Amino acid sequence: MPLPDWSGLLVDAGRLTSLYTEIPPLEGLVLRSVHLSPYGPGLKLRVELPRFPDRAPSAWTEARCDRFEAQIHFLAVGDDLRMRGTPDRTAVDVHLRSIPQRRLRVVTQGTDFTLEFTAAEALQVSHLNAYRSGEGDPYDARRHFENHVDQRLYRILPPVTTRPFYDSP
Repeated sequence: MPLPDWSGLLVDAGRLTSLYTEIPPLEGLVLRSVHLSPYGPGLKLRVELPRFPDRAPSAWTEARCDRFEAQIHFLAVGDDLRMRGTPDRTAVDVHLRSIPQRRLRVVTQGTDFTLEFTAAEALQVSHLNAYRSGEGDPYDARRHFENHVDQRLYRILPPVTTRPFYDSP
């Protein structure tokens, strides 16, 4: 059965509900990257959500941020993972369907990109951050993080080789 509201799957929904009156659907996302966990069957999608939080922290609004990015974690990913295409700034929709044994069927589709797999029926989000568009390459834009540790460690998005950022929750 397709799941219209993904927020019910979040083990830490408060991190997003503190920023959004209504959490946006997983449609029209900008897929920045896909990360497979080196520690077990996990996968992260680094995505830009389709709209900026309506309850953004004052530091974000004072910095005139207008884009919001997060990592969505899928746990206990099955060995049925298939990916076609390159996830570089691809506009995608993520479709979640409940299947037996508290699992999800995940289909991420965009132009010239598809990612399909099964995972546990629980999601996590991390490394929530905002930036201002129009400042050149978004990878080099000044980032404002929700997490205080991330805020102290990173002024811009770290390279994909930065293991603590991409490999840990």
